[in-house]
Amino acid sequence: MLDCHIIVSPDTPREWVTQCLDSVHEAADRAGYPVAVHVVDGVPGHIGKARAAGYAMGSHPYVTFVDDDDYLMPDAFAQMGDALRTGAPAICTPELTVQNGQLRPGHARHHLIAYRRDVLIDHAQWPCCGDVAQLAAISDADVIDLPSPQYVHRIYGTSKARALRRANPAELEMARA
Repeated sequence: MLDCHIIVSPDTPREWVTQCLDSVHEAADRAGYPVAVHVVDGVPGHIGKARAAGYAMGSHPYVTFVDDDDYLMPDAFAQMGDALRTGAPAICTPELTVQNGQLRPGHARHHLIAYRRDVLIDHAQWPCCGDVAQLAAISDADVIDLPSPQYVHRIYGTSKARALRRANPAELEMARA
């Protein structure tokens, strides 16, 4: 039912990648439906090319991703099950953020969004803001927001993705349009 890819960057601390992969596999084992996990090599300076490669893997009707420096709670995929069965174009999981050891509520529509494969945009055209453009391409009425935070987004000063977005403010504005 769900293909999940993880883009692995050589710059991400190995212990974070290990935590990410272990958490995704645990959540997949507890999902109660088929979840295929795919690992994709990062493309330096172009998140979208790696994202497009990840979304092209597998054949399940829904796709999602987890960043290699973040991790899932054990019931992340299980919580999505009923919503996926509705056939909705997008299912969003709220997140928690962790920064300097502090866990706090995060955003509702930022990470762990399952998209129906047929509503995907061409991510290869977006060096750093394809994820923003993807969500903007879906009508709010077509999104199911889940109740429980199940994704942990790690915030830290040396994030390559943040630096890439700061260096490309025009792309972020285009993605939001």
